[in-house]
Amino acid sequence: MTGATIGPWKLGDEVGRGPLGVVYRATDAADPGRVAAVKVLTAPLTCTPEFLLRFPGEMLPLQQLRHPNVARFLGSGVHTGLGYYASEWIDGTDLAARIKTAKREDSPGGWPTAVLGLAAEIARGLKHGHHRNTLHRDLKPTNVRITADGTVTLTDFGVAKAINLPPMSFDPDPFGSAGFLPPEYFTGRPLTRRSDLYSLGCVLYAAVTGRPPYTAGSVAEFMHKHCYVLPDRPSQFCPRLPPEFDDLICGLLHKDPARRPASAAAVLEALDHIRGKVERKGEKVAWPAAVAADEPAEAGDVPEVAEYDASRPLMSRPWVVIPLFLLLVGVVATIYFWPRPTAEELFARARPLMESSDPADWERAMNDYLDPLASSFPGQYADEIQAVKTKVRDHRGQRRALADGQKDRPASEAERLYRRGLALAQVGDVAAARRVWAGLAAGFAGSESDVRWVKLAATGAAELAGREPANEEQRLGEVAAAAERAKAAGSDALDALEQAYLDDPPALAVVRKARGK
Repeated sequence: MTGATIGPWKLGDEVGRGPLGVVYRATDAADPGRVAAVKVLTAPLTCTPEFLLRFPGEMLPLQQLRHPNVARFLGSGVHTGLGYYASEWIDGTDLAARIKTAKREDSPGGWPTAVLGLAAEIARGLKHGHHRNTLHRDLKPTNVRITADGTVTLTDFGVAKAINLPPMSFDPDPFGSAGFLPPEYFTGRPLTRRSDLYSLGCVLYAAVTGRPPYTAGSVAEFMHKHCYVLPDRPSQFCPRLPPEFDDLICGLLHKDPARRPASAAAVLEALDHIRGKVERKGEKVAWPAAVAADEPAEAGDVPEVAEYDASRPLMSRPWVVIPLFLLLVGVVATIYFWPRPTAEELFARARPLMESSDPADWERAMNDYLDPLASSFPGQYADEIQAVKTKVRDHRGQRRALADGQKDRPASEAERLYRRGLALAQVGDVAAARRVWAGLAAGFAGSESDVRWVKLAATGAAELAGREPANEEQRLGEVAAAAERAKAAGSDALDALEQAYLDDPPALAVVRKARGK
């Protein structure tokens, strides 16, 4: 695509290629003096209509990143079915190339003090993004560029989230993404600021030793090593590495995020402490100068340094301690001496709710009054409390059953009949269950889609044959008594009872006999 115009950018030479797409050195078509790095996304998953629709909007939050150690995002869009984004052009080389080509001092036992300054600049860039609730998510040596004057700049900051692709395929390059991803990426745990700090530890490990902490032949092997294997300490490859720096890198590589440094600011503080020790031993460290964008923690962040009078701790000052003590005494006294309601008062408050026809009132009576009553006054009103508990439990069971019925509807009429027969068998109505299943087996015998239910119904009906319940006479007696009560209550009650037994011929006959039919 060299020479093509995509959005406002005219593409020049190709400068890089990866699994997501191709990077070009580009110039602004309206202002040739304005240079950018433009990445054109060519991966299949970045060419779908769904991705292209959301992509420009997902990239917009990156506009808030403005720091000397972060490559500035210049814009994104979609052109002829391809997504693209542009960022500040950084003249220089990436850290991976620097590591691969540099003549290392490590072999005779030296160590590059320049890594301390490099680590500080990366941490400053991470801190800037983290204060704006943006994670890098793909920190690796190829995303760390070093200019001719030694300035370190992070590229592709936050792009991984905006693109939001599934886990990457295996990259044979030892400095590819897989070697620098945190364990939580592979285990599905949420990524946090400490995830970027793990990747920082991997980058520093590579910068010091000349090799990443892990190498592998597949994504699965990388996953296993990141999650379960401890790397060799950097000092094994670099004996003169300061012990504090060795400990810091190993702390950044801890499997448990909670045991890594808490923030990029904490890493900066540790690096500055190490720098002081190194310089006191006579070694010169190139340390980056502070810039205006190295802001303190913003609203909502934990401050890096708590401001207080070190000469006298706050909690030792009388004007703080005495009011707090009096407040505590007052709270304890209020809790201890506040009059508690008696059992009779609690029950009186619960009674109107217990007698309500609304099940929500029964729940409130239990939670607000009867449970405290039972806890504070065991044995009092025990029968009444148990009755309300039973009502609440029965109503909850009914709601669950109705909800389950809505979620698990039968797919066919044959399945519905089979379930109906099963429900009748479960409540002991053997005769009705056998009639339903026998009718199902006969009526749906020729349906190929209902063979399963026909077989189950035929088997069930055969098994229930000859199992007339021994208490059938008692059951019909209870039905007769219910019919007499319904008859006394009125024709509507008797009609409702008759409808309930439409699928139970013996019981239906008893109800109709009470009606006089």
